[in-house]
Amino acid sequence: MPVTLTPQQQAAVENRGGSLLVSAAAGSGKTRVLVDRLFRYITEERCNVDDFLIITYTRAAAAELRGKIAAELSRRVGENPLDTHLRRQLLRVYQADIKTVDAFCAALLRENTHLLAREEDLHALTPDFRILDDGEAALIRRRVLDRTLSRFYEDLTPGGGQLADTLGAGRDDSALAALVLELYDKLQSHASPEDWLLRSRAAWESPAPGFDATPYAQALLTVLRRRAVHWADQLRRGAERTEGDAALASGYGAKFLESAQGFQDLGQSPDWASARERINAVPFPRLATPKGRKDDPLTASLKRTWEGAKAALKPLRSWLDVTGEEAMEDLRAVAPAMLALLDLTADFSAAFRAEKLRLNAADFSDQEHLALTLLVRPDGTPTELGGQVSARYAEILVDEYQDTNEVQNAIFRAVSREGKNLFTVGDVKQSIYRFRLADP
Repeated sequence: MPVTLTPQQQAAVENRGGSLLVSAAAGSGKTRVLVDRLFRYITEERCNVDDFLIITYTRAAAAELRGKIAAELSRRVGENPLDTHLRRQLLRVYQADIKTVDAFCAALLRENTHLLAREEDLHALTPDFRILDDGEAALIRRRVLDRTLSRFYEDLTPGGGQLADTLGAGRDDSALAALVLELYDKLQSHASPEDWLLRSRAAWESPAPGFDATPYAQALLTVLRRRAVHWADQLRRGAERTEGDAALASGYGAKFLESAQGFQDLGQSPDWASARERINAVPFPRLATPKGRKDDPLTASLKRTWEGAKAALKPLRSWLDVTGEEAMEDLRAVAPAMLALLDLTADFSAAFRAEKLRLNAADFSDQEHLALTLLVRPDGTPTELGGQVSARYAEILVDEYQDTNEVQNAIFRAVSREGKNLFTVGDVKQSIYRFRLADP
């Protein structure tokens, strides 16, 4: 039995104005909207189900989505048995590209390994390349990293010595090894890890004129502003809950609003120095609990909000303990070690890539990066293959879009006619892949 859509859901199904993002909470029918949008194309615009690339993030989810589409097709064919177009879709649904990002990239690579440039002194992937599982990849990584660290110590630079002493204090290099692997893993979420390393190296070689111009200040200020605005909102909502209760509004509501304004001012800090001043100006006047209402549920709830806001300031104050000038001194002091870390990570990355090519193997991140090189030139323009693949699909539909990282997003743009026929659904609160830099 068909489900009746809400006006908002119906608008998402019918909209053809270009790229579209549907952001909604769990259980609100996002996947239902995606399926209905697909069927609107099939039934009214006479598209075929395999004219679309439908991406989700696990094999189980892809199988479940294919099953839902097949079930809906069967239902509609049952209602319209003479519709030959619909009946043809029953066969096409099992040929359609309903898959994970990894599966899409692997298929693209196996069909087009001949287009991959052979790297100097390295082997090239062949169509029968292996996908490394996590266990095998970890063993190869450890072996390659051990060799890379041995070369690092043989040719130890002053910056390398500072790096090793800082992390190991002369005892062992386990912390250094773990840091290299962590940085390498995070790099894989970028569309071009090599470019990121080069940009980072240039930034450390030529530091910004002031702390506010560094990416570190901007990252910290972004988080600080976001948290400050969040607590300003929470405190204002708390004040609203006291409306109509004169005693509670006087003892709590007015003071919540006073503190909320302080958080709001902090959230609008234009630079590091102003944030340092404003964080100490956030007021927390003493609350006055109305007589006999200490254990009242509303009073207890408001107290929790108040204590949560106070606790939220503690880590922010620790960030702001140093002046911008002191922070720049620290950055200049650590620059040689950071440059050594970037060089060490780049050396490991190159050695790991060479070893995987020697084994005619690839891991999951390799599939994404190699697929992107097949689709997009270094200058950002589509390759001949990229143009062919993007012409293959009427639309790219992405479920669980909140789990997408930068390189995956670049792949979606590359196969979607510059992002003009992308339909994505997701919920920021359900993001589970932040460890690989998913950016909801």
